[in-house]
Formats: sequence, structure tokens, C-alpha cells
Amino acid sequence: MPEHREDESKTALIVGDGVGSILRLRELLTRQGFLVLQAPSTQEALDVLAAGHAELVVLDAGSYVTLQQRAYRLTAVNRLTGVIGASFDLSEVYQAFATEVGRLVHYDRMGLILRQNDADLEGRVLRLAPDQPATGWHEGVFAIEEGTGVGWVMAQQRPHIEQDLAESKQFTEDESLLKVGIRACLRLPLIVKGGVIGCLCMDSITPHRYGNQELELMVPLSEQLAIAIEHGRLFQESNRLAMTDELTDLFNHRHFYSQLEQEFNRTLRYGHPLSLIMLDIDHFKQYNDLNGHLGGDEALHRIATLLVNSTRGVDIVARYGGDEFGIILPETDLQQALVHAERIRCAMECDALKVQRASGGERLTASLGVACFGPDMHQVEDLVRVADQALYRSKAAGGNQTSAA
Repeated sequence: MPEHREDESKTALIVGDGVGSILRLRELLTRQGFLVLQAPSTQEALDVLAAGHAELVVLDAGSYVTLQQRAYRLTAVNRLTGVIGASFDLSEVYQAFATEVGRLVHYDRMGLILRQNDADLEGRVLRLAPDQPATGWHEGVFAIEEGTGVGWVMAQQRPHIEQDLAESKQFTEDESLLKVGIRACLRLPLIVKGGVIGCLCMDSITPHRYGNQELELMVPLSEQLAIAIEHGRLFQESNRLAMTDELTDLFNHRHFYSQLEQEFNRTLRYGHPLSLIMLDIDHFKQYNDLNGHLGGDEALHRIATLLVNSTRGVDIVARYGGDEFGIILPETDLQQALVHAERIRCAMECDALKVQRASGGERLTASLGVACFGPDMHQVEDLVRVADQALYRSKAAGGNQTSAA
């Protein structure tokens, strides 16, 4: 008869001889905090329970496992639905998903392959949990090639299980997976409105880890994940459109002021330097009259690309309005900002657009005004006004110049 251990708060006794079911049951009960013991007979298990030396006796391991997994699945789906409804932050959703799956199905690594767009055969790898062991599966672009497990699942829109890669070797990547210790794989397509947006990949170093029970648990969870990803993408796209100028793909006027406000407040708090460049295209009206609005739009888009390529990653480039642009330079004093402004002016002067002249023969160049935060500035409009005044001096002097406040 199994002895009750005084140092354990809960003891569970299992009766049965189904090895697979008993192993799964041990895993489930251990996660619940039980000390799991196997009783040699039903009568002995019931005697131990009657004596108060056990809190739970399971007579049918298979049925108990099935019921528990269904209950866990419903709970997990409900929790995920709550996270999805409360947050459009995909990183938060991914973290919640990895946690919920870990309560239901063991995995040694899990990740997503997300299709970049409908016509692209490339995806992006996102690891939802640390590799155990490290497998060299790096985040980044992934080619969705014919003959791969991911490619098959996405093309067929059906899940697939490889119970032992050492035996199956069905797909092109199986050999490389074996080399890093992966033995079993579960792949599930992520489908939204009839279209595949990606693939959920779960790998284990234990052969025969995944079967129909794991698949039954994971299908509704993967469906919830697909919905969450689609909602998150739509939210991100709407945010992008709200802050982006449609013509130039730069930040728009509203987001320019939002970002400038943040940097301005940071400067007030920490005393770090902050500079602003206001830029206006010389002779743009004449150029637009000569080449038409489509030609003018093309020029603005090309100038926007030039500005991005001529500034640093930390700088914030925005279309202020019309043919005027604003460039916020965090952690930059006036002298440094002048150097950056001159680099931009020279790039504009040397650009290929100079071969296309305005009606009077003038080239498209830029006038720039540069200002740096000063002690007499109390709001963002003060910095913009001073930079504008410097810009007007450049325009009044004939254009294609940089002036400092």
C-alpha cells in the first residue's frame, strides 16, 4: 500500500495500466501540485482514500486526462479571448499565448512564421519562447519554400504532425532539425477569412510528443491566435495611417507636433539639447506649374526619401505642410544641427532633380532654418517660431541656404 507522505499537501493515486494515459495524467496532476503514486489495485486505492491518506483517486486515467484537457482548453481559450479583447499589443498577446499553451502542451521551442504579404513567399520568424535547447533558429526573414513543413501546412491549410523526425524525414528541413536535437514537430496554419497568414510551429526534443490529443487542444488556440494577429495588424495599420502623410510616407503634421512635444518635455526635464530644422523647397510652385501636380507629387516623394536618407535614425522627419518639412534632432546642439542641415542642403543641390528645372530655369533646392532649444522657450511653438524665422531669412537671401536662429 502506498504510504502517505507527511511533507506533501496533496496525494493522488492512479489505478490502471495504460502507459500513455498514465504518463499524461502524471504530468497534469504534477502541474496541479499533487504527489502522484500508482496503486496496484482499485480496492487498495479506495482503502487509502478512505483512511484519509490521499486526496484523489483516478480509476480511469484516459477519461480523466481527456476531461481535464478539455477543461483546460476551454479555460485557455477564454483567457486568450480576454487578452485579445483587452489589448491590441501583439507582444502581449504572444506572451499570453505562450503561457497558456505551456499549461496544456509541452514544447521545447515555439515560434511563428508570419507571411509578409499575400504575394510574397517570405515570412518572418518570431520566437514565442526561448529555445530549449538552443537550436540556432534565428528571428528574421524565412523563405517559405516548396518541400518544407511550413510551406506544406500553409499551402494545404491543414495541420501536420511529425511524431519522430528520425523515422519520417518527410520535409527538407527535417535533417537540420534532427541535428539540433528536435525529434517531434507540430505545425498549424493560421487562417483568417479563408486566407493563410502564417504558421504556428511547436517542436520537442522528445519523439512521439505530439498526437491527436495535442492537436485537438491546439487547433482552437491557434484560431484565437490568428484572430489576434489580424486584429493587431489592423490596429497597427490604422495607427500608421493616422500618423503618416499619405503622399510622402513621412510623419504628418499632427504626429510632428506630438513627437516634438515629447522631445521638448524631455529637454525641459533632463536638460539635454534639442534642435529643429525647418525646410522649404525653393521654386516649388513654378516647378509644379511646369510639370503638373503629378510631377510635383513625384518630386515631393523623392525629396522625402532624400531627407530620410540624409538624416540619422534617431531624427524625426515630417511633412509639415505643402512643400515644407520639419526635422526634429534629439540630443543635438546648434552647431551639430547646422552640420546636419548643410548635409541635407548639399544633398538637395546635388540631387538628380536639378536637371528638371522650373519655368524660369531655376533648380529645385532647399532653404533651411535651424534653431536650438533655449532658456526663454516655454512651449514647442516657441522653438518652431524661431526655426521658421531662420528659414525666412534663408528664403529672403535667395534660397539654397542654411540660416541659424
